[in-house]
Amino acid sequence: MGVAKMATAATLHLASLGARRAPSANRREALALFVCAALPLGLIGLVDLAAETFGLVPLFFTPFGLPAWSGAAAHLVQLALLGAAYWALTRQRYHGRVQVWLLILIAAYIVLPFITPALDSLQLGLVCTAVFVFALATVARVGAIAPLGGWMLAPMLVMTGLSAAMGLAMAAYAPPFALMQSQQPPPAA
Repeated sequence: MGVAKMATAATLHLASLGARRAPSANRREALALFVCAALPLGLIGLVDLAAETFGLVPLFFTPFGLPAWSGAAAHLVQLALLGAAYWALTRQRYHGRVQVWLLILIAAYIVLPFITPALDSLQLGLVCTAVFVFALATVARVGAIAPLGGWMLAPMLVMTGLSAAMGLAMAAYAPPFALMQSQQPPPAA
């Protein structure tokens, strides 16, 4: 019985030591999360400033007749989640190729709104499909190491998948890939 009391007392003593050190560790974790989530937002701001000097205006995906600001807000939230997923990887003390995959995905997602106006519907559908497939592979890799990071990437998969599907569907019904109706005789008057 004396041994059981010692083990319990030792556990309580260790728990109290951990509780004393936790606030500074929590502050560091919160600061790291903030920096990782804010960094992609700062980078897209810098890219926007540089693109504005060349007259490039970003075009964000806003489906179903939503206002343009909602697409921009959704894109920025997704960029913050990408940065937070990077934080989840660093929290696991992982340093390897998966971080490179995630950084490439962040860079592609930053550049995507700026190249969108120059693409036609088929090209945009193909680019969005490529981003979606790359994002799917990245989510699988990140999720294997840091499940929280994989879940943070899920909203981006929904948006890129929807934009790829809509882009390819629009390209299927637009010339030169759509069926041409001009070969039919005009209706009788």
